[in-house]
Amino acid sequence: MTRGPNDPGRRERIVVAAVELMGRDGLHAITHRAVAARAGVPLGSTTYYFRDLDDLLLAAVDLALEQSRARIAAWDAALAPDAGAPEVCRSLAAMTVGFVTEHAARTVLDYELYAAGLRRRALRARSAEWIGLLRTALRGRFDDLTADALTAAVDGFTLQALLAPEPPTADACEALLRRVVAG
Repeated sequence: MTRGPNDPGRRERIVVAAVELMGRDGLHAITHRAVAARAGVPLGSTTYYFRDLDDLLLAAVDLALEQSRARIAAWDAALAPDAGAPEVCRSLAAMTVGFVTEHAARTVLDYELYAAGLRRRALRARSAEWIGLLRTALRGRFDDLTADALTAAVDGFTLQALLAPEPPTADACEALLRRVVAG
């Protein structure tokens, strides 16, 4: 008779704890000890499942990427298949402003993980995939160049809004996006 794991959800709890810790304190806060404490597991569990911090970070990126994929897919699915540019821009603006207002902490974490690919080769492919999530959804509604331009506009707007002293408005974001679509 083979013995099953005593705690089958432990690895997932460790990854979720790492994402939560990074969301609260930033990437620099990730240590095996801090993640183990947050997950409520013995320290040895983090090194059992993740040989080093890059492995743990990669798993955290995968989880965050999966969650982002689900958010983008839900946004796209909520739009009518034949939604025109004005409706898409309005909806995209609302989602973007939501990212920097009610979901600001998560958006900051997403950008930190995304940017980590600039320095950590192991994360580079996933960082590139991240930016492709919105681009892919938009390419289903616009030509490739317009979708790419909208993706860049959302990225730039989001970063600037996260740094701005005042929260952005959906109207300002929508005006920007409509300008991009208009050419």
